Amino acid sequence: MKNTLYIFILLLPFFTSAQNKKTHLRDGNNLYEDSLFNDAEMKYRKSLEKDQDYFTASYNLADAIYKQERFEESSSLFDGLIDNAKTKDEKAKLYHNLGNSLFKQQKLKESIQSYKNALKNNPKDEETRHNLALAQKMLQQEENQQEEQEKKDEENKEEQEENKEEENKEEQEANRFGNDYIFSDTHDENGKIKFKKEHLHKNFKRKRRYEQGRCRENVRSFATTRERITRKDAKEKSQREKSKSVKRLVN
Repeated sequence: MKNTLYIFILLLPFFTSAQNKKTHLRDGNNLYEDSLFNDAEMKYRKSLEKDQDYFTASYNLADAIYKQERFEESSSLFDGLIDNAKTKDEKAKLYHNLGNSLFKQQKLKESIQSYKNALKNNPKDEETRHNLALAQKMLQQEENQQEEQEKKDEENKEEQEENKEEENKEEQEANRFGNDYIFSDTHDENGKIKFKKEHLHKNFKRKRRYEQGRCRENVRSFATTRERITRKDAKEKSQREKSKSVKRLVN
């Protein structure tokens, strides 16, 4: 009788500890169900203080942290529990939750692998299959967008290089022509013909036409206009001479 009582006294702390950790676990579960995730976390941590290897408390703790959107922390907890899982069902749930945590962090490739691992342990889990398809779709969209952006960047780069090459070419041609210029005829407000002097380096398109012989019409127009001006100058000179003659005659 004494021996039995002695053994009971020795085992009493263990029974008390086991009871306490389960009590904290149940309290945490009740708080979790009421969406009081931070309070539930505290209860799960108290349960783990009684038994740090308590798998269920660790699993529920990771869930509570996930619900608080601390996804990086929950990923570490779920990942660390996988090797401690005793059944395929537990592994499937851990991989599923790990996939969700990674998905929330936009780590799509890693989440896809986790969902695949979950399905290896539980091929009938339709929720995991749905999440896998969603992650694969989002990854494909992300890759397409990245590919389109890279294509646009490449096109912009090529365009910039072409513009730069064109600018360099025009600058070289401008330097080669220096202060060379051509005349182009235009009209003033009164409809009279007048000349406009244009430097070739200020108008490269005209300069190219000039180089290639496509300015012949402009040159002919210049010659005709110059002839008109010459005649006009000669006429004005003649009139001035006549005016002077008249004045001399008057005197």
